[in-house]
Amino acid sequence: MGILSGLIRFIRIGPPPIRPSQPAQSQQQQQQRPQSTAARDTRPAARKSPHNPLVDLPLDEFLRFERDVAWKRLLVNVNPEGTSKGCVVASPSKALPDYWYEWTRDSAVVERTIVHRFIRERRAEDWTRLTEYIEASRIMQHKQTVIGGFEDGGLGEVKYHVDHEPFTGSWGRPQADGPGSRIVTLATLAIHLLEQGKLEEVEFVKRALYPGRPEEGIEWTGVVKGDLEYVATNWKIKGFDLWEEVSGRHFYTLLTLRTSLLLGARLAALLSDPTSAARYVSAADEITPFLARFWDAERGVIVVTVDHGKELGAVGAYAGTADGADVGKQVKKESHADEEEEEGAENYDETHGKISGLDTAAVLAVLHAGRATSWARLSTSGCVDPSTVFENGEKVLATLAKIVEAFRGLYPLNEGRKKGEAVALGRYPEDKYDGVGLSIAHPWYLCTAAAAEFLYLLVEDLAALSTSSTSSSSSASFLHLSPLLHSSLTSLIPSLTTHLPPPGSSLPSSHPSFPLLLRSLYTLADSFLSVIQRYVGHSGSLSEQFERTGVPRRSEWHENGQLEDSKRDPETGEEVEAIGRGARDLTWSYAAFVTAVEERDVARKALERALGAGVEAEEGALKGKGRE
Repeated sequence: MGILSGLIRFIRIGPPPIRPSQPAQSQQQQQQRPQSTAARDTRPAARKSPHNPLVDLPLDEFLRFERDVAWKRLLVNVNPEGTSKGCVVASPSKALPDYWYEWTRDSAVVERTIVHRFIRERRAEDWTRLTEYIEASRIMQHKQTVIGGFEDGGLGEVKYHVDHEPFTGSWGRPQADGPGSRIVTLATLAIHLLEQGKLEEVEFVKRALYPGRPEEGIEWTGVVKGDLEYVATNWKIKGFDLWEEVSGRHFYTLLTLRTSLLLGARLAALLSDPTSAARYVSAADEITPFLARFWDAERGVIVVTVDHGKELGAVGAYAGTADGADVGKQVKKESHADEEEEEGAENYDETHGKISGLDTAAVLAVLHAGRATSWARLSTSGCVDPSTVFENGEKVLATLAKIVEAFRGLYPLNEGRKKGEAVALGRYPEDKYDGVGLSIAHPWYLCTAAAAEFLYLLVEDLAALSTSSTSSSSSASFLHLSPLLHSSLTSLIPSLTTHLPPPGSSLPSSHPSFPLLLRSLYTLADSFLSVIQRYVGHSGSLSEQFERTGVPRRSEWHENGQLEDSKRDPETGEEVEAIGRGARDLTWSYAAFVTAVEERDVARKALERALGAGVEAEEGALKGKGRE
């Protein structure tokens, strides 16, 4: 499948990210920090957490139930009461933490799930949601922000209030992956409508998305056209990562921007704008060599950031901080948290303490912007050794294998889980963000789901390789087991060690171990979803994080007896013991779960085609086994 045509099938999103230890105050720093003085805690006991029956369901049954829950709660966060049309809130939480905002990236990732459902099912209510999101995006594009307006960098603004007014407090700016993600979402929709839509839908694309009606005023520029011009002009500028903590150049951001430019070029060509199409392709081509810099051959991982630090001349006085120390203090708005005094920057660590180089953002980048590229494939054309091709899935798999091992011993809930079993994953091993402030981090639902989704993509790739061997004598029916791929596979699935040929060998799809490899990858992917099942909230709720011990707990003690939102009954306000941490009902968590399960459906069908209808008889291979 070609890069551009394959992208149309995509999906998947972004957390309400948080910037922990920057000198400029980020959202999580603005929240009241937990108090360590237990003696001051005179609260009555929290309501105990009963046994969660969802953990006892067979996996297939749980996934069917939870997918429905995820869709419903995702859609509840689209234009909820008290917000302007088209708003996608990151979470209903308004305090401890306050995620009652619309992030450009998160909204784009969430709306992408709706785009793909609309393409599949053509639901009228989804079309309404999408058109309202498009209009909301146009409005926000033309707001004057802290870093500029429509024509001078303002599209790199990070988040907006629920009435589409830009947030003006201190934050990690700019974040170019926001407009890039929006392009991927809306260009996917636009191309579908141009190729398969009705006449009025084609006219809608021209009027609202590309090129718009700039002759009537710049504010009527198409939403996708405006984002493309921003990306093509500003992609070289350093900015903050998707977690909003580190400034530099990022794998996630640049892969997103390259994909957005290629989709934009295709859209421009379809609309008879060859000049713009050529310019977008040229910019995408310039990004490609930058991506090679993120591979650390010595450590065998994709590092997520290079060239740490901010641009010279960027707004703000601190290295790694792209917003001014006093900007937020100049604004008075009830939803802004009080800011603390700024600290000096002389001891600021631009790497944010991420010495391991491991970050699930590398996997998320491929899910969001590289699904139809070689980053999501282990196979290559002919007998080509994938290790000789710069972009290949074995590098992502190698990174994931090391991430899994790093988290295996990090969280108490992962203790006792053997090699070959999935573990709960967080953002990166050095993370300190606990969902409200800085102390000790916890696993994230969306990161754990990302591991499953990526493995399902690899199953689809290898299943296609197997299928091609039955209809062709092409040499493409061989998988080259480079030393890197071999070590990654046997690290994630030790049982393969005695079955795979030695490193450097070719594994033909006719080899007895090839079906075992397919089934093992699928089973491992299922195992990550089983982790989510084991620690899902009551009634299927998914917060941002879940307790690192695996045991439901009450809220930490906070000034004036405030409760963390994930530890509060949303209907009664009563404190409860809960497994969730941080923002409750995180929209990105639900989107990540939906896309992982949808990818599982595709992978399962591909596996059945490759191995035959009798595959379901294989004990434990395709059938979920419920709680582990």
